[in-house]
Amino acid sequence: MANVQHTMNSQEHYTPLHIIEMAREVLGGINLDPCSSAIANKTVGAEIFYNEIDEPLSMDWRIPPNNEVGTVWCNPPGSRYIRPSLPMQFFQKLWVEIATGNVSHALYLAYSLEQLQQCQHRGFYSMLDFSLCIPRKRIAFLDTYGYEQKSPTHANAIVYIPGTIDATAKFKEVFSTLGCVKV
Repeated sequence: MANVQHTMNSQEHYTPLHIIEMAREVLGGINLDPCSSAIANKTVGAEIFYNEIDEPLSMDWRIPPNNEVGTVWCNPPGSRYIRPSLPMQFFQKLWVEIATGNVSHALYLAYSLEQLQQCQHRGFYSMLDFSLCIPRKRIAFLDTYGYEQKSPTHANAIVYIPGTIDATAKFKEVFSTLGCVKV
């Protein structure tokens, strides 16, 4: 019998508008969403978004057409069948892009708190090394049709990663309305 807490019908889980509005406030706008789709970007409103066909893990995340450094919102798809998992690959890629100066600062949405555990064993920075918010309630993500989940199955975390811009204080101010913030 499957554990209902750990099943989902799709790898996709789109971020609700109230979280995106908070992200925009912290980042000053969203230049790039590397884990998106045309449907998801209707809410996110990133200047540029990539989907799986674009192979965002194999490209740099500077903003075309002028190759500028920008802000990133990252809510990766889930996948338990790939090792390391897609969320872990996207977190590692995000960290590399910030470390190389391709991203000014970013927010990463961990679909499950299990990602906080998994990233500790991958040989790179842990999500726990950065400021993060654990929402008081599970996030009711949107499905691929834009409908809110009625019974969210996982507790989540939102991680702020500074780069050339450090808005940690703004992150704490904005996201503390959503839940506990560790800086």
